[in-house]
Amino acid sequence: MTRKGKGKRKGKKRNQAIEKKPRWLELPEVIWMDILQRLGAVGMMLTAEKVCTMWRRLCKDPSMWRVINMDNCCDTYLVSYFKAQEMCRRAVDRSQGELVDINMDYFATDELLAYVAERSGKLKRLGIACCYDMVRKDLVEAVQKFPLLEELSLTHTTITTEGIEALRHSCPRLKSFDVNNNSCFMCLVWYPDY
Repeated sequence: MTRKGKGKRKGKKRNQAIEKKPRWLELPEVIWMDILQRLGAVGMMLTAEKVCTMWRRLCKDPSMWRVINMDNCCDTYLVSYFKAQEMCRRAVDRSQGELVDINMDYFATDELLAYVAERSGKLKRLGIACCYDMVRKDLVEAVQKFPLLEELSLTHTTITTEGIEALRHSCPRLKSFDVNNNSCFMCLVWYPDY
């Protein structure tokens, strides 16, 4: 047998292998959506949507962005403070008004909160952590734009007693209100009277 003949056989085997799809690509989209959502907003935007056409399409589906969890995204050293804000805006836009739950650590500001408030009227849960002096004056105003808000968590943020009282009055559906400020080691859980 000549060298040329050997090369042809190998080429056929390679082409056959390329044509056959891997079995994991045959999984139902519902399973892929569950897997991708476990990566979180940062994982989906930075890596998953760049893997293949199907993942990109799924990562752009508004139902994937009903819950946006960006806690600890600035701890990964993959995302800077300003990049996290930009990614959060993109995630909120991708939800197309269907956002019901968002968690922001280290990068929430009054401006970003106003952006979320303008585009997320169905929000039921809001979590903000480690944002001293970044979320202050507009927090109550922004939260008033969430008429369906049921859970609010403010951890290591700057909020006054007056702010807490104003939030309590502006959220008629609020079932859980957690405040934990490092400066006074305070933890307050508020459940409204029924």
